[in-house]
Amino acid sequence: MKRLVLIFSLTALLIPGLAADTYRFTVQFSPSRISWNPHYAYTTTEAQIFTAIYEGLVAFHPATLRPVPGAAESWEFSEDNSRITFNLRDNMTWSNGDRLTAQDFRDSWIAILSPEIGAEYASLLDDIVGAREYRTGAAGVDEVGIEAIDDTTLIVSLKQPSPQFLSILSHYSFAPVHRDFRKVQDWSAHRSVPVNGPYTIRARSSEEILLDKNPLYWDADSVAVDGLRLLFSSDSDEIMHGFNRFEIDWIISGMDTSQLAIPEALNIAPLFSTTYYYFSNASSVWSDPKVRRAMTLLVPWEEIRSNRLIPGTSLVPPIPNYPAADAGFPPEENRLEEAMNLLEEAGYPLGEGLPDPVIRVPSEDAVAAAMKTAWDEIFGMNVEIEVVEFPNYYDSVKTGGYDIATLTWTGDYADPHTFLGMWDSGSSLNEAGFSDAEYDSLLHEAATLPFLQRFTKLREAEDLLLHSCQVIPIEHFPAVNIIDRRFVEGWFPNALDIHPFKNLVPRLGFDIPGVVMDWSAD
Repeated sequence: MKRLVLIFSLTALLIPGLAADTYRFTVQFSPSRISWNPHYAYTTTEAQIFTAIYEGLVAFHPATLRPVPGAAESWEFSEDNSRITFNLRDNMTWSNGDRLTAQDFRDSWIAILSPEIGAEYASLLDDIVGAREYRTGAAGVDEVGIEAIDDTTLIVSLKQPSPQFLSILSHYSFAPVHRDFRKVQDWSAHRSVPVNGPYTIRARSSEEILLDKNPLYWDADSVAVDGLRLLFSSDSDEIMHGFNRFEIDWIISGMDTSQLAIPEALNIAPLFSTTYYYFSNASSVWSDPKVRRAMTLLVPWEEIRSNRLIPGTSLVPPIPNYPAADAGFPPEENRLEEAMNLLEEAGYPLGEGLPDPVIRVPSEDAVAAAMKTAWDEIFGMNVEIEVVEFPNYYDSVKTGGYDIATLTWTGDYADPHTFLGMWDSGSSLNEAGFSDAEYDSLLHEAATLPFLQRFTKLREAEDLLLHSCQVIPIEHFPAVNIIDRRFVEGWFPNALDIHPFKNLVPRLGFDIPGVVMDWSAD
């Protein structure tokens, strides 16, 4: 889960092979590791960049985030909602001219489900017949309900109705990958690869990526911006100087708003995002919900959350029609007694026998410090706080070796399930190894219910997560972007903070004295 825009890049790029008067729309990111194969990607930075070079069967609407036609021009559900027939566009090609067919989608999805890959988002396809069984090694590939009937027809068979399935398919993981690269995790040796999105990769390094408009993209005539320049830096002074001088069009991260010379360019909006701590279930101690709840009750959460911009007591951020969940803690004066009773029941009277937990964080952190202070003082522990800095932190939480860790999760699609499905016992996103049969059953039951009843059932699942203190929410974040929307159409604040590059359209009627706008490509 998961930013800025001025629309005119007014600095010519003096790069070999490019004309000196070539202008590119320029976007600023923080330094990040990019996994160019979408099957291995994980971060919000990758999610934004991949809107330029990949396209799935469906795509996000830039304002509402509802699924809209992408590579598929239409789709039909069977009467019982158990089958979806996708009708792909005729004569689509990869950026190298190869034909793009329904078989490419099937083979790409089979690749992401492959047990050998262990792809991050593979479990999001678990509603497909045989998908979960195949990715976990319990069944063969022939059991997976994905059929390419012909070049333009793909049929997907579902185990049960899946209200979120089309939204899931908007995620970059389910874009097609060219047959020559499906089994290649590291593409760093290749200057470019065949893609099917509105842009192609011209050049890339750790500091800069150049993208050119893809003339073979099916909707190329609607892509108004001919070139993109993506920059990666953590120097906030340099970044803000570049924006104020019209050299950077959109700042996504690394900003210092106090230096902003164009206040109209600051865009702040609600974001479908939560920062939380969670327990690893690798140890039998911390997989016990009584122990987790007892330890959590002893930490001053109200004090911790009091200085947060948007304090969070729920995993799912507040959204319309979804009832709020919480951990159901007793009054503060009663928490010590409840904690000690739970530890007694779990076999650790007064905390005797509890191991010293390891808390892993990406930087020095007040929340981790508060947990350490509380547990060291009450139990005489020696809690270890282990710092693993970005960008290595995300990889480190997958490999284990800790008892408690933190993540900021931005939803991958606009539905509460994006926060709750990842805790399913079989989810490929379940880094904590959490497993609870009742929780899995609640998720399964929710999928069979109509809209409002489904939300109520999902809230029951969230209550279970919070009451057992598997997840400890801290805060929700707004989306902050610097982009002057007077210069551009097609950029809309939205809950996922995803802004497809193909939708950006320059507003040529907005004049800057002494500046000539030229959107021609080389």
